[in-house]
Amino acid sequence: MEDQVEQAVEIALSSNSDPMIKQQAMSFCNQIKESEDGWQMCLSLFMNARKRSAAVRFFALQVVDDALVKQLNGSGKQLDNTSLLYIKDALLSYIQREYSPQSGTDADAVFMQNKLAQTITLFFLLSYPNTWPSFFDDLLTLSSMGGPQLSNGRGLQLFLRILVAQHEEIADTLIIRSSEVARRNTIIKDAIRVRDMSRLASAWMQILVQWTSRDDGYLVVESCLRVIGSWVSWIDISLIVTPQYMSIIFGILGNEALRGAACDTLSEIISKKMKSSDKFDLISLLNLPQTIGQLLIGSEVEFTEKVARLVNVVCLDLVRILDEDQFASPLKENTENLLQQLFPFAIGFLANEYDDTSSEVFPAISEYLSFLRKEKKRNMPLNPARCSTLTSILNTIILKVKYDESMDWSNGTDDSENEFLEVRGRLRLFQDAVAAIDENLFMDSISNVVINSLNGEKRDWRDIELGLFELGAYSDGLRNAAALPTKGQGSSKAMKILNDMLLKMTTSNVLSIGHPSINLHYMELVVKNSKFFETHPQIVPQILEIFVSNIGIHSSYLQVQVRAWYLFYRFIKLCKHLMGDIAETALNAIGDLLVLEAEVSPKNDGDSDMSADGTDSGTFDGRLYLFEASGILISVEPVPDEKQLHLLKSVLTPIFSDVEASLSRPTEGLQQALQIHHDIMAIGTFARGVNDGGKTITDPVREQFLLASRAILVSLETLSGLEIIREASRFAFARMVPILGHQILPEIAVLVSRLLSESSTFELIDFMSFLGQLIHNFKGQSGILDMLDQLLTPLLSRVFYSLSISANGSTDEEIQQSDIKKAYLNFMMGLLNNGMEAVLTSDRNRQIFESVVRSVAHYTSTSPDASTKKMGSSILTRLQAIMKAM
Repeated sequence: MEDQVEQAVEIALSSNSDPMIKQQAMSFCNQIKESEDGWQMCLSLFMNARKRSAAVRFFALQVVDDALVKQLNGSGKQLDNTSLLYIKDALLSYIQREYSPQSGTDADAVFMQNKLAQTITLFFLLSYPNTWPSFFDDLLTLSSMGGPQLSNGRGLQLFLRILVAQHEEIADTLIIRSSEVARRNTIIKDAIRVRDMSRLASAWMQILVQWTSRDDGYLVVESCLRVIGSWVSWIDISLIVTPQYMSIIFGILGNEALRGAACDTLSEIISKKMKSSDKFDLISLLNLPQTIGQLLIGSEVEFTEKVARLVNVVCLDLVRILDEDQFASPLKENTENLLQQLFPFAIGFLANEYDDTSSEVFPAISEYLSFLRKEKKRNMPLNPARCSTLTSILNTIILKVKYDESMDWSNGTDDSENEFLEVRGRLRLFQDAVAAIDENLFMDSISNVVINSLNGEKRDWRDIELGLFELGAYSDGLRNAAALPTKGQGSSKAMKILNDMLLKMTTSNVLSIGHPSINLHYMELVVKNSKFFETHPQIVPQILEIFVSNIGIHSSYLQVQVRAWYLFYRFIKLCKHLMGDIAETALNAIGDLLVLEAEVSPKNDGDSDMSADGTDSGTFDGRLYLFEASGILISVEPVPDEKQLHLLKSVLTPIFSDVEASLSRPTEGLQQALQIHHDIMAIGTFARGVNDGGKTITDPVREQFLLASRAILVSLETLSGLEIIREASRFAFARMVPILGHQILPEIAVLVSRLLSESSTFELIDFMSFLGQLIHNFKGQSGILDMLDQLLTPLLSRVFYSLSISANGSTDEEIQQSDIKKAYLNFMMGLLNNGMEAVLTSDRNRQIFESVVRSVAHYTSTSPDASTKKMGSSILTRLQAIMKAM
């Protein structure tokens, strides 16, 4: 039978097995697991002197584990005392045979030792302390078989693995357990503390003493330290924190192979929860300032990280002691003194060249800064020691956020740079915290860094990038009121420093270095601080020249160029009142970019229901910002009417010609449609810019946009079957409405009719939103009333039909139906709020009115959303009033 089990396991695990035979083998293995006596056969298989393959023996222990787990859970057939005694004797017999110094066999593989430790631990949970009270004594005895006490390395390794497994089962706080299991574990831990803990702690110390100096002792000592570090969280700390014990562990810190494990153990010892006064006494006993100062930190990266973790744990606890009000001043004074001795180590690790090491002390830095912020709120002044520490923290952060020599700028395309930027973002939060604690320190330090980075001729781009990054951090803190003062004298000083730094930036030759990151930072800062130009309008032409040059919108770096398109638009929008009559010059500078060339993405090739998402949307969406900026530029107040019309035609005429040419060519698939989509979107975006410029719209300008609306309708008539054309047409018309007003109503009627006949169910949401905008803009005008009167019944019929289709359990379809209901209720509310309820009861729509009332009542009662219910109830009340008046 054992041979059959071995064969079945090997077939089940083999990647080359016939699928049918493999399934049979897996079924056989499952039968063994489920059978009442399968554990007996598998235990015998595992114990057999003729060792089967590791995979088979692993499976055998899994079956035994299943039987033990069922016994623990009270499920399945329970094992009697005879069976439990048999398992105990079998496991002890196996250990005596395989883990004695005289064993002639090779040691079990590590994963098999861990599995055996798990099995023994499960049996331990069943038997300790009631039926196997000598569990720990028996295992310690086996660890010394055939030699002096604790001299059997193979047995000790298994013993320590069992202790690790026991901790994971009964005390690991990361594992969520039921209340029943938690109670069982508490009983076991209490029994260990009373019966065996003193003896175990003594054994651990003996293991450390005996094995640290042995050439073959590395694994034993490392495992023992791991056990101490895990168990210390729930045992009496006084068993471990003794001068003798600590002397041994500190001695191991001098062992290059084992010092990392010793450091981890110390971190766990210090992390144990206890009263603050006891925690201070513990930290004082360890004399860490002297100990850490003697370690050869930096010689090994991994060890340095572990020491950083240790320092972090200690500093965290000391800060928390300081933050508790109930302690007497002597304790606080002593804690402050000890913290001032240790915190330089934390700052040193913060400055480490490796970000993983720096990150280890982030919690301590954060906790300390939070404590100082609380102290400031309590009106406690910074003493000289704290002020010095704060200065060191800020100076270290400033150095740490700088690109190092080994890293180049890639605008986020390099993984190592992304990791640096993530760390930089966290350091930026610490910097903001420093600003909130001591704004004068922050303002003076940052301004020095920025001014120094902008001075001089021979500069590395990293120095300049640091200065511009810190300038951005400063301006963000002031603008968001997150750190710097926004009221009083502090505010005026902060603003003056910001203005001085911005003036220095805009009048320096910082861009001459020609680095793309510098160019991007510069443009971002100009846009974020556009109010600066209110008091320095003479600099605006210079900034515009920079934007339209190869530094900005004509950059040879595509990522910089596309971002510059958006930033150029934002600068024009924010500073339009400072532009003057520069439209013609600016348009001439950007005219080569106002050219649209559609490119079909390969994944959209052949897709008849193409959407714009799969197109050249990255550069196209960015290019639209240039059209909007152009619209603003030609529509600012200083531009004469004649020049505005001329410039308007210079932008629109090429688009009209392109639409006409595209429509006149034989159908070329998606390329033709995508080109027309881009043209229509450009018209709409340009219209938004013209409307936003602030200049009064003249009739000749309206005439040009009327021509544009008719060109769009011709395109829609030809390509109405494509969603991207319908979407673009709706977009463009929505943005021309503010310019054309009621003059566009006849064109809108045609547009709406075409959109309703072709729109998909999903498009109904945007379509109803579009109608809501029209209702608001043209409320009370006969043209909109006539259009809605004709449209209402077909529209609502489409809505009711779409909502009558079952979602069939599809989450996406359920969300879509919910969105349609909300859009429908918003549409109805728009009708009522804008005085257009007459269309609901007109001769053409009277027959659907009752359906409207019932639908609103149904959607309101079934909606889980409180705001939707409230809106639906309001609509229903008003509809019922209309019904009564009919």
